[in-house]
Amino acid sequence: MENILFPCWMEINAHNLRHNVEALKNWTSSSLMAVVKSEAYGHGWEAINLLYNFGLKKFGVASVEEAHELRKRGLKGDIYLLGGFFTEEAEMIVEDQLTPVVSSEKELQALERVAEKAGKIIPFHLKVDTGMGRMGFLPQEINEEWWEKWGINHHLTLRGVMTHFASAESDPTYTRFQFNRFLSFLHQFPENNSSWEKHCCNSAAFLSFPEMHLDLSRVGIAWWGVSPWGKGSDLPLDLKPVMRIKARVKQVKTLPSGSRIGYGGTFTTSRETKIAIISIGYSQGLFRNLSNRMEVLVKGRRAPSRGNISMDQMTVEITGIDGVEKGDIVTVVGKEEGEEITIEEIANRANVIPHEVLCSLGKIKNRVIYENHCSVAK
Repeated sequence: MENILFPCWMEINAHNLRHNVEALKNWTSSSLMAVVKSEAYGHGWEAINLLYNFGLKKFGVASVEEAHELRKRGLKGDIYLLGGFFTEEAEMIVEDQLTPVVSSEKELQALERVAEKAGKIIPFHLKVDTGMGRMGFLPQEINEEWWEKWGINHHLTLRGVMTHFASAESDPTYTRFQFNRFLSFLHQFPENNSSWEKHCCNSAAFLSFPEMHLDLSRVGIAWWGVSPWGKGSDLPLDLKPVMRIKARVKQVKTLPSGSRIGYGGTFTTSRETKIAIISIGYSQGLFRNLSNRMEVLVKGRRAPSRGNISMDQMTVEITGIDGVEKGDIVTVVGKEEGEEITIEEIANRANVIPHEVLCSLGKIKNRVIYENHCSVAK
């Protein structure tokens, strides 16, 4: 990686991703959907292609826009539209051969109009709100009248039923309540549900409650070797981090005691202090509230942030770390010489969830896919 000349970049470890895919496949007898919202949780479109190459054929996205981008990029798998859609997007659902998850009567009406006009039958999944309080039909809304209109429809065909857990990361009692409510709903339709694709698990539920896997599991953050629980919880199945973030040193200097660092002067040196200015900031996804709180790895040693993180730069203290020069590579996320900065650590220091850190770091434009010692810049 020493020949990389970007100011900062993201490295995607294809070997670790392949390992995670195999580990998660071996954990279940259900089918697996790769939820790849927000460009695969910040890992990029190229990482989605890797998942496909490693055998994943079902993908979940948040929007028609995301799904259309995947089709433009040549993805051949099944794409499930998990986040609903607007009426004017119904035609694109047909054109891109998407499987929409419907949450309202208006969505069904829009699909029916487009299907009738196109002379096609559109498959869809039904979302049932068992306690998330967000999208989906309430169980009591799926009554006999609904079933006669939409369950047996000349233009639409019901292929699956799903729900979404609100607190699988933190509240097993409520998760079991939702699961049992979902099972009760399904048992109302014993003559039909054997042919449906039934699914409810996100990454946290998939890893914690194997009895809830059903026909299909929607795995997201776990593909990338990041814990849905955050710092302090061991990630099972020996899942390995896929993302590393690297940046280069722009300048090294020594400041006298009493010097203020950065916008607002939020750090003042109490001694002669050696600093390095690093070419990454909040425009590349580092939260500004990590100022004076996070650390990076310089020559395998932890170097603390000093002063406010700015748009394209941050300053770290390297007092006591010898031989640091302009152009050197710093590890912002990842392992170096036995030390490691994890996504979970950064999330904990920023007081956010790991998902938010990953999506924010997705702003980094330069990416390198590598396996062993082979790399390709993107």
